[in-house]
Amino acid sequence: MRLHKLRPALLALGLSAGLHAWWFRAPELPAQPIAAAAPALSVRMQAPPAAQPAVAARPAAPSRAQAQRLPSALAPDPTPAADPGPPAPLLRLAEASEWRYRLRQSGQDGEASLSWQPQADGRYTLRLTRRIGERTLPAWQSLGRMSPAGLVPERFSLQMRGGDRQATNFDRDAGRLSFSARPGSLDLPDGAQDRLSWWLQLAALLDAGPTPLPGARWRVWVAGLRGELREWVFELVEEDSAIPGLWHLRRQPLGPEDPGLEAWFDPARGHGPVRLRQGDPERRGFEIWLESP
Repeated sequence: MRLHKLRPALLALGLSAGLHAWWFRAPELPAQPIAAAAPALSVRMQAPPAAQPAVAARPAAPSRAQAQRLPSALAPDPTPAADPGPPAPLLRLAEASEWRYRLRQSGQDGEASLSWQPQADGRYTLRLTRRIGERTLPAWQSLGRMSPAGLVPERFSLQMRGGDRQATNFDRDAGRLSFSARPGSLDLPDGAQDRLSWWLQLAALLDAGPTPLPGARWRVWVAGLRGELREWVFELVEEDSAIPGLWHLRRQPLGPEDPGLEAWFDPARGHGPVRLRQGDPERRGFEIWLESP
């Protein structure tokens, strides 16, 4: 009787212990699924979208309306460009010319002449002669060829009594510049000019380009006779009231001892060289200005 009466109490006690054991173990069961899912969630948030690099590497072509708003240099050209043929020569002095100038040098008056002689084979001769009274000053002569980029000097010389007294040689094939007045050679920059050809080269550049504004600049490498090679930078100054209608260019100083150099060009005459002044013509400098075409 006693065991029979204790059986319900033992059954209730066992059921209670089982419930307590299940309750305290319940929080451990979902811990593994949560821990396994956390890394996957972190990767999805940190990784960049896979499609972005492909889109950035090849931008979409602009629409027709967008292309019309782009500058011509940036607008896409759907058709291949036609062959334009050989470029037109930059130098527009096609015919032989001779300019006569008045000369003022070291406080004395004289005359000068600039002779331009292009040849049928593409070569040229450019020669400046000067005279004060009965005295003939050394002549400057530039020999070379013409190209789409303008003048390509090959030899510049200071001449006296019909012969070369000093010379500068432009070896375009070797890319070297040599001088009779000093040993050795220098690297030859592209487009380099001599002490005479730069004048017509600059005139050709002015004639081929658009109308510039005051402050516009042009750069030309110029080689002298005594081993010097400098980059000359010319700047367009305000219109000269004393000589209206001409383009007045002034070279930036080359150093504290630079005497200064100024040139005037006439746009009505194909930007031909009208006037040139180097230093003070009343002292050791000179100035020439056009007397007749």
